[in-house]
Amino acid sequence: MNVLPRMLFLFQSLQILDKMDCFKKWQRDISRFVWQGKKPRIKFKILTDAKDRGGFALPDLKLYYKSAAFCWLKEWLLLENTDILDLEGFNNVFGWHAYLWYDKVKAHKAFKNHIVRKALLNVWIRYKDLLENKTPRWLSPMEAKAQKRLNMEAKWPKYWEILEQEGDKLKLQSFEKLKDKARDWLHYYQIMEAYNLDKKVGFQVEKSKLETELLESKTKILSKMYNLLLKWNTQDETVKSAMIKWAQDLGHNIMFADWEQLWTTGMKFMACNALKENIMKMIYRWYMTPVKLAKIYHSPNNKCWKCKENEGTFFHLWWTCPRIKAFWEIIYNELKKVFKYIFLKKPEAFLLGIVGQLVPKKDRTFFMYATTAARILFAKYWKTQDLPTLEEWQMKAMDYMELAEMTGRIRDQGEESMEEDWKKFKDYLQKYCKINEC
Repeated sequence: MNVLPRMLFLFQSLQILDKMDCFKKWQRDISRFVWQGKKPRIKFKILTDAKDRGGFALPDLKLYYKSAAFCWLKEWLLLENTDILDLEGFNNVFGWHAYLWYDKVKAHKAFKNHIVRKALLNVWIRYKDLLENKTPRWLSPMEAKAQKRLNMEAKWPKYWEILEQEGDKLKLQSFEKLKDKARDWLHYYQIMEAYNLDKKVGFQVEKSKLETELLESKTKILSKMYNLLLKWNTQDETVKSAMIKWAQDLGHNIMFADWEQLWTTGMKFMACNALKENIMKMIYRWYMTPVKLAKIYHSPNNKCWKCKENEGTFFHLWWTCPRIKAFWEIIYNELKKVFKYIFLKKPEAFLLGIVGQLVPKKDRTFFMYATTAARILFAKYWKTQDLPTLEEWQMKAMDYMELAEMTGRIRDQGEESMEEDWKKFKDYLQKYCKINEC
């Protein structure tokens, strides 16, 4: 558990990595540990995505390294800590912003001969266009155009200080207004030259993510930058391949808001990781099916393990197989007895926990426990012809009632909330199972 803090200490202390080959090796080692040497079943990018976007929050060391680089780059952008900047830029020819924005590295190649500066600049170049697609508010053309001095000046005026609104456009303030900031008329015209160049790109009017997450933040800068870079790195996985497969099986799309609801709140009904694990396995279709095994081992036999007739696809084994249908019908009938009302039996509710408006809010917690119990029991008989019995499901639900009580204590929810969630199930046990104490 202390691997990540050790790596973060290293990344924040020594920004000297030039080539990224070491991260590939570390990623392979992490993947080998996670999958115990077996073939991965879930893409690494999905594993590293945030939990509120359907990922597993596995640390991406490469992104953590880049986030730590931005914590270092913050000093270059703000131009406030002159002691550090004088030390790091002892042989700079131009100002820091000239290298960061105006690409003066081409004119002064010695800038990248420094082992730390080179590593940091490579990270900045990689994300420059993503972070700032227009001329940023924090940019100081005065610092970029000024002659580099040994003892660096502080409080360089930024664009947001020297521009003024004129109708719908931003224009450079007059020389009279900038007399106390520009050294002389020649310096002012140098600034105007930079302004005319930056005007073609356009100016950032509102604060960018870089400004809000990095420059203005005083705490948790590393975490904020990591989350920002992670979001960009996994944006092509917003619509997961598993979501597409589920839509194909169900015959209709599940709204993205429903997936987000499942990831953000649907899996937090319980503190037990074993139950959360089952939902994640269902989302990403973890379980190996006869069809998949037949492809792996080049076997002609891909029939369902339960009915022995149809192809054993994932959705068939979990929902459309005649024997499985009978099992879910039993669970559905028992839930109607518990809730004392009729609701639609939809596969996304029973298999994924996407309840929507099928069940009232007050009954959703027990519904999640009940369906999770059924799925976990079914997975226990995965490769056999047997199916869980009603008595097994009832006993499993009773076990989960104790887990729910422990969850309430951990989260300090109070006994009233737990009693409200399980009252109907207790009445069901008394009426149909003759169990008076549970």
